[in-house]
Amino acid sequence: MGWRKFCSTASHPYGKQYKAAFRKSVFPSQIPYLINGDPKRSLQEAAQNILDQIFVSPAIPTNYNLTTSTQPPDPPFSPQEISAKGGKGQRLGSSYRPISLLPTIGKVLEKLMTQRLTYLLESTNSLKDGQHGFREVKSVNTAINELLSKIKTARRDGKHVLVFSIDIKGAFDNLQHRAILKSLDASACPSNINRLFHSLLQNRKVTLLTPQGRATKDQKQVCPQGSCSGPALWNLVANEILNQVWPDNVHIQAFADDFVLVIKADTNKSLVEGTQSALTQFSSWCSENELAISAEKTNYILFSKMVRSPKITWNGYKINRVKSFNYLGIHVDDRLNWLEHINKQGEKAIKMQQNLKRIADGNWGISQLHRWTLYKTVIERMLSHGSSACCLNLTFKMKRKLTSIQRLFLLHISGAYRTTPTAALQTILGIPPLHMQLQFEARFTSIYRLRIPLPPFITHIQPHDLKMKATGWSTHPSEHLKPNQISFEDGEAYIARKDIINIFTDCSITEHGVGAAFCVLTNDIWAYQWSAKLNDNSTLFQAEITALHEAVIYASHLPNR
Repeated sequence: MGWRKFCSTASHPYGKQYKAAFRKSVFPSQIPYLINGDPKRSLQEAAQNILDQIFVSPAIPTNYNLTTSTQPPDPPFSPQEISAKGGKGQRLGSSYRPISLLPTIGKVLEKLMTQRLTYLLESTNSLKDGQHGFREVKSVNTAINELLSKIKTARRDGKHVLVFSIDIKGAFDNLQHRAILKSLDASACPSNINRLFHSLLQNRKVTLLTPQGRATKDQKQVCPQGSCSGPALWNLVANEILNQVWPDNVHIQAFADDFVLVIKADTNKSLVEGTQSALTQFSSWCSENELAISAEKTNYILFSKMVRSPKITWNGYKINRVKSFNYLGIHVDDRLNWLEHINKQGEKAIKMQQNLKRIADGNWGISQLHRWTLYKTVIERMLSHGSSACCLNLTFKMKRKLTSIQRLFLLHISGAYRTTPTAALQTILGIPPLHMQLQFEARFTSIYRLRIPLPPFITHIQPHDLKMKATGWSTHPSEHLKPNQISFEDGEAYIARKDIINIFTDCSITEHGVGAAFCVLTNDIWAYQWSAKLNDNSTLFQAEITALHEAVIYASHLPNR
């Protein structure tokens, strides 16, 4: 009764009941108890042993002293700028990550430094296009689209294609400060920003609290969890391998620390030689930066009709060939039919639903509205992952599988009999068929995000008809916000002035639809008005932007204004 009472008081689908059911974290003070297998040793010694396992001393000492930089310094910071791992055992030291705990002013400074570094890398095109992680305009969609494009192009040319997925052991956890500072010195980073990063990485310590005292170790590696500079610094280091000269038949791309090599060749022998050469080149870069490759998790997939599989080895270890591999949560199979991806995502979604049902039973638990919200915001989002790759051209089997997956959730939301037709459930709940929803999102992603044109029989809208999103590096961070860019003064005092034209905008959403309008007052006379009814699916924000846009167009055509 206690658990039932606890769950029945749920007022928010993601409240304390949700957190209680899914929390798997371990408090720092509990870690020594989990790992200390020797009762004769103290907890403080066990904690120190954990830190020694996680933070292995680098083979080459790190020199934090800044070398002479020829780059001019950046402008000073302006006032406007300052306006436990799943699937691993709790007894393993590698299951835990340090968390960056900095004072607020330290976080602000680190954020400012990261913005400057990101602006430098992006505005000078220093980062290769093959890096899709932690970058604006780049995403999982762009990464999977580039990978599939390389595979399909090579197959059309009659080539054998081998896709090699590389797993780096704890890339962020084992990244040496020496490698970061070397990449910073080699980049065009301004000297003052470079000095700040050298100082930021210097004298860092990691601490583990125990009931018997504090265990501390000097930190000369790791991009700390919670550090906003970690992703930018990793991209800077990983850019070295992406910038290297690769053979014409080898393509390399990355999403953060997930690397993929695509090798194409005419024969089995040339395919093996090209793959081994590429692996040797990649392994050399890892050795320079003291990064280790997990041969057990590294595998390859072959897109070819050749009978005999190529034999690929890495340091004497045979790399396994697989029929499909998981790339950024998308299951790519050797036939590109995507049925396995749909099955895997369906199993994952069903497991999530079962976890949600543990919180509250379907009869007395969360309301139907909350179940509907959970489906749209959690389950449907999980199923739509990778839709841009697999849902543009759905086959009958894929549509039938998606419908069978969706039916389970429709029954859970509605509480209807199992004999109720799926189409009736979709109509009653106002939820469109899943395959239609995913196909719509796939088409939208292709046109708007990937800028890929679709055939005229699907839509007449082309990528050039849509505006591109302005990126955050279009202007220097110190000039991003001007002091007079936005005025917060009350404009009521200017209404009575005869030399000023006043334009007022408004918008509203009612049961009759969405509307936007603006009017012009001159000398207290209603000089002009404009209004329009927008699409019923438009949001209030879109209506406000439309009214402002039309008002700006009107004002720009006024004489002597």
